[in-house]
Amino acid sequence: MNPANEYLEARVMTATPEQLHLMVVDGALRKAKQAQEAMGNREYEISHNFLNESRDFVMEIISGMRNVGDSELILHMKSLFAFVYKRLVEADMERSTAHITEAVQILEHHRETWMQLCEEIKMQKKEAPTHQLEGPHGWVS
Repeated sequence: MNPANEYLEARVMTATPEQLHLMVVDGALRKAKQAQEAMGNREYEISHNFLNESRDFVMEIISGMRNVGDSELILHMKSLFAFVYKRLVEADMERSTAHITEAVQILEHHRETWMQLCEEIKMQKKEAPTHQLEGPHGWVS
């Protein structure tokens, strides 16, 4: 197996759910930016391939959202990423770097927000007590 693939597999297998989401967002961003560059160079077939890959990542984001907790928030987030997906499709069909720019801006904003959330989660974990409490019947919680 390729060492780069082994490294990526190890990262995925040991990542938290928050880190996995970030990896998918990063993939969508990376491929969209590569598509934008290729389209700017009038390399439309290459751009098309990168846009397909970016859309695959966006679809993974959408399908990974579960209707647990605040279902209204989940619906709004799914709608936002559906819009990003639509923009990537339109960029491909119309050969529009402006549509890619719009999708990238939304993905970058989401990434920044997600990073802030990850930091808050990290801080909460540090502040949480590290000892385990024994519950009824000797269960550890």
